[in-house]
Amino acid sequence: MIELTQKSIQHWLPMREPDAHKGDFGRLLMIAGSRGMMGACVLACRAAFRSGTGLVAACCSPSLFSDVHAGVPEATCVSREDFDPGRYDAVAIGPGLGVSEENHALIVKLLQEYAGPVVLDADALNCLSRYGAPSTETIRASLVLTPHAGEAARFFGVSPADIGADRERFGLDLAQRLQAVCVMKGARSLICCPDGTVYENATGNAGMATGGSGDVLTGMTASFAGQLAAQGAKPAVAAKRGALCGVYVHGLAGDLAAEQWGRAGLMASDLADYAALALQSIDKFCGTD
Repeated sequence: MIELTQKSIQHWLPMREPDAHKGDFGRLLMIAGSRGMMGACVLACRAAFRSGTGLVAACCSPSLFSDVHAGVPEATCVSREDFDPGRYDAVAIGPGLGVSEENHALIVKLLQEYAGPVVLDADALNCLSRYGAPSTETIRASLVLTPHAGEAARFFGVSPADIGADRERFGLDLAQRLQAVCVMKGARSLICCPDGTVYENATGNAGMATGGSGDVLTGMTASFAGQLAAQGAKPAVAAKRGALCGVYVHGLAGDLAAEQWGRAGLMASDLADYAALALQSIDKFCGTD
């Protein structure tokens, strides 16, 4: 098992040249949210911007566009009935999405037709566990899965306690089953790769056990994957490094936010905003390395 460190992360983060423009930092499609659950979409989009993405498009029902604009005015909106994933450097799908056959069909179509990095979280994972995942032979996307213990348990038909007792084994099984990078969320999150490599994250704290924290991780992970893809990384490389950077920076943001607010009062929106300060602290570290 390999421990994630700030020194390793500095070599995987996207570059920011002085003469860069927003297109150099990726175009991200965020397929998320539903009535009553648009906060998940807003948190994920906000986290993506705070992690450096140049452009974020929230993909949801037109009746919910105003919720996005109110929560994150920097984002654009596209309808789920009329979008082209090929225009984007990475796609995230799942936060607040809802579990339905219609959403399952959308997910399968995306995985089979889109060839870039895709982050699957929350209800995207729940849709696949309920209605079935496509065979790996038909999947073109480079996948990152971000299940918590409950979502992983649904894949295997076991209890969340079973998952928690052996996260590494289940994470590697899921990674190999879907040929995906699998982030097993929790204290000292594990990033399991289909080649058998496992990374353990040391950042983060108990204050991050709050609603919306996973949505923020989705936004960060997809952000880094999209930026790396826009800067020329192959989709599989962008997906893996996006997951590693996302998990580490997410935890570091939580640590910095806890220093300011304490653990008990930490909110997911704090994590999104402190992502920028986490990246700033890594930049300072790099400057002295």
